[in-house]
Amino acid sequence: MATNADILSELLYEKGGMVRSLFARAALIAGLAGINMPVAVAGTIVPDAIGYTYNLDETDDAKICEITLDMQNPATPELVEFTAFAGYDKSNASVAIGFITMAAHQPLSEELQLLDLSAATFTSHTFRSADDMDYEVHKDGGIMAATLDRVVASNFLQAFVGGDFELTLATAGSTWSYKISAAPPEVQNGFAKCLEELLRPSVSLLDEAGGSIAL
Repeated sequence: MATNADILSELLYEKGGMVRSLFARAALIAGLAGINMPVAVAGTIVPDAIGYTYNLDETDDAKICEITLDMQNPATPELVEFTAFAGYDKSNASVAIGFITMAAHQPLSEELQLLDLSAATFTSHTFRSADDMDYEVHKDGGIMAATLDRVVASNFLQAFVGGDFELTLATAGSTWSYKISAAPPEVQNGFAKCLEELLRPSVSLLDEAGGSIAL
C-alpha cells in the first residue's frame, strides 16, 4: 500500500513536472539585489524584500496551486526558494497540502550550486511542520513536507497566509533561519482564490464571512 509520502511525491514531483526549478528563478532572485535586502539579526535572517509568485497548474491526473517565496541571504551568495502548495489528485480525490524548499549558492560569475538540505522546518506561534507533516528528501537537495490530514493542512495554511513564521534550514554542517512576514494582500488573495477554485468541491479553503482558511 502506498504511504502518504509516496502519494505526495508522485503528485508533486512526477505528474507534469509542476514544481519549477530553482535555476529558472535565479534571474528573479538576482533582481532583488537592487532592493533593500535582508539583514542578519541574532542568527536569523530577516528579509525586508522577497519575490512572490503564485501559479495554477493542471494535468490529466492532478491539479495544483502554489505560492513561491524567493529570498536571498545578503551575508552569503545564497538563494532560497520556498513553495507552499495544495495538490488535488483526480484519481482518488485526495488533497495534499504542504511545502517544498530548495537552497543554492551562487558564487560570483559561477552557476548555481544546489545545497543538500538535511532538514527544513516551518515554525509559527501555532504550527510546527516537524510535528505534523510527512517529510521526504529528494536527490536534487530539496525537501518536501506535506500532509493529507485536513486539520493539519488547515493549521498550516492559516499559519502560512498569516505570516510571522520562520523557515529553518539545515545541511550537514550548519543550521540557519529566515524570518518571514505576511505576503502582500494581493498575493494572499490570489493564492486563496486559487485554492478555493481548484480544490472545490473536495475542500473549502476560504471562509468569506471571517476571511479565515478552513477545511
